[in-house]
Amino acid sequence: MLTKDLLRFDQRSQKVYPRFLDTQNKNWQEVAQSLAAIYESGSGYSREELGELALPVLNSARSPLVAKGLNKLLLDRCTFQESDAELETFRMQVFTQAARQFCSPAAAGCPSGGGSNNLETFRQRVADSLQMEPEALSARLYADLPARQSLLSFTPTVPEQLLHRYNLAQAQGLLWFAKQLVIETDEPEVGIRRQFFRRLKFFRLLARISRTPTGLFRIQLDGPLSLFENGRSYGLLLANFLPAVCALSRWRVQADIELPASLQAARQPGGTVLLELDHATGLKSHLTYTSSYVPEAFERFASAFGELSQEWKIQQNSELLELNKQDWVVPDFSFRHVTGRIVHLELFHRWHAGPLQRRLQSLDSSHRAQPSLAIGVDRSLTKQGESGAVLHASAWYQQHGFAFNLFPPVKRVMAALDGFLPTPAAAAVTRRADRPSSSIEPKQDLPP
Repeated sequence: MLTKDLLRFDQRSQKVYPRFLDTQNKNWQEVAQSLAAIYESGSGYSREELGELALPVLNSARSPLVAKGLNKLLLDRCTFQESDAELETFRMQVFTQAARQFCSPAAAGCPSGGGSNNLETFRQRVADSLQMEPEALSARLYADLPARQSLLSFTPTVPEQLLHRYNLAQAQGLLWFAKQLVIETDEPEVGIRRQFFRRLKFFRLLARISRTPTGLFRIQLDGPLSLFENGRSYGLLLANFLPAVCALSRWRVQADIELPASLQAARQPGGTVLLELDHATGLKSHLTYTSSYVPEAFERFASAFGELSQEWKIQQNSELLELNKQDWVVPDFSFRHVTGRIVHLELFHRWHAGPLQRRLQSLDSSHRAQPSLAIGVDRSLTKQGESGAVLHASAWYQQHGFAFNLFPPVKRVMAALDGFLPTPAAAAVTRRADRPSSSIEPKQDLPP
C-alpha cells in the first residue's frame, strides 16, 4: 500500500484519474530493477542502511515521487528482525553501568576508577563491565528502533510486476477515502465468480448484491467515510479488496471519493469526486483464483468445528442465496447436517450496523420462504442503541441469532444450527440456557 503523500492523480470535472505508469517503459523498469537489487542483496542490512543505499536511485529518477512509491512497495516485501524481548533489561544494565562509570571518584557512592573525561575511554569501560566490545554494545543498545532493524528476507519481484503493483496501489490509495464503492461484473466462469464472492466475505465486507436488467451482478459496498467508527480499518479492507476485483476477466468499478483537504487540487471545487475503473484500464492483479486461499481465522474455526461437531459438516463451496428479488446473500459458512439439511451462517462485524438492519428487515418482513440463515452479530453492535433495538425487535434474530466477540465460538454456532432442525426441542433448551429471554446477548460466551 502507498501512503497518501505518495499518491499521484489528476482531478477534472468532479472526476479523479490516477496517474498510472507505462509498465513497458524502459526507464521505469531500470529504476525498479535498481531498487529491487538493493533489497535482494541487502540481507543483514538495517532499514537505515538500506535507505542510504536507495537514496541515489531515488534522487536520480525522473520523478522522485514515483521512485519513492516503488521503494515503499519493495519495503512492504521485506521481513525485518523482530525486537529482542530481553533488550529492555539489557538497556537498563547498560545505563546502570554507564552511571557508575560516569561518577567522579570523589562523589559519594561512586566506585573507584571512574571520572574519565574521554568519551572513548568511557565507552570502553562501560563495554568492559558488560564483557562486550564497544561497537557491539552500541549496535545492540537501540536495535529495536525501526531504523536499526536488520533485513531477514525479501520476496523478489521483476520490474514489470512491480510497476503493475504500483499502478494498482495508486487506485487502492484513493479507495481509503471512498464513501461508496459499486462493482459490476459478468464474470463468465462460475468457479471464479464463486471464489470472488467468497473473498468478499474473507475481507469481512458486507454488500448489497443485485442483478441488473442485463444480467450483471451489481455489488454495492459502503465506504469507510460512510461509517461513524472504525473507518480507517474498514478503508484498509476495502482497498485491499481491489486486487480481487481486478483478477476478474470483466469488471467495472465506480467509487465516490471524498478527498481530504491536503489532497484536493488547487482551484478545484471540494466535495465528492468520482473514480471509474474497468478491466480495460490495464490494472493487473497479483491475485489468482486458482488457489484455495483461506484466512487463518476461518481455518482455525473450521478445524475447531470439525473436532467438536459430529452431525454438522462445513460445506466448502457456498452459493449465493436469494432472499428477495434484489437481495442476495453471500454466506460466511454453509453447513450440512447428517439428515441432509443445509444451514448457512452470515456474520456481521462491528462496522456492519447498516447491512445488519437491512438484512433483519428483509428476513422479518418477507412473506416468501427464506433460506435457513443463522445470524452472528459482533457484540459491539448489540450495545449500540439503534442496532440493539433492531435486534430486540427482530423475531428472526431472537430465534436464529447469537452474539460473539471477534469470531464466533463453535458451540454457539452449533446451537444456532440445531435451531433449524425439524425437531428443535432439544435445541430450544440449549438456546434458553445460552441466552436469557430479557437480553439479546448471553451472559457469558460458550467455550470455543
